[in-house]
Amino acid sequence: MKIDSVECVELTRECQETPTNGSICSDAQGCWGEKLIAPFEAAERNRYDIRQPCHPDFPLCYDFSDIHAYLDSDQVREMLHVDPDLGPWQEINGDVSATFVADGDWSMSYHTYVADMLDDGLRVLIYAGDADIMCNWQGNRAWTMALDWDGKEGFNAVAERALTTHDPLVENAQAVDAGVLRTYENFTYVRLFNAGHMVPMDQPAVSLDLLNKFLANEPF
Repeated sequence: MKIDSVECVELTRECQETPTNGSICSDAQGCWGEKLIAPFEAAERNRYDIRQPCHPDFPLCYDFSDIHAYLDSDQVREMLHVDPDLGPWQEINGDVSATFVADGDWSMSYHTYVADMLDDGLRVLIYAGDADIMCNWQGNRAWTMALDWDGKEGFNAVAERALTTHDPLVENAQAVDAGVLRTYENFTYVRLFNAGHMVPMDQPAVSLDLLNKFLANEPF
């Protein structure tokens, strides 16, 4: 996989240099799918949580039946103003996904939008579970440190430290070292321990604490 990644990296680089060439960008996405994702699928491992097997009956490896029941309930659909003529909620739509792939959007980089938000003073939190291969912590750590924004030098200079959280729903809850973070001014990157792609499912208390602090503009 490491050797095969060389080809995929080069295709991805070409995609960034010629973003209007949907063919190259589509080829880049296909390369990653074949060289990186397919081996996990062949081994029946969950690419969103490499600790877990992939459930053969579900396209994304997870049983979303509880989420389906919640989002498709009449009360929730009404509160969200969902068009009654629309069908049931789907965790993934093959037609939409195929269009993104065909247009090359999967392999394009959109990091400049993040830099613009940071430079405009908006708070940004990037987090990743340490068992997720699809949005892995190594890649997120690399691009956040490479990002060109006004605070880049300070962000890269600050040391990573333990992320200490408390269960916000438990009074006098014991502090837990839940991950590792790097934070500077309005930009924070977090690697969360014992979590896959579905961080709120794997670490609900930690996720709620992070969300509450983010929305309240409190330090992590």
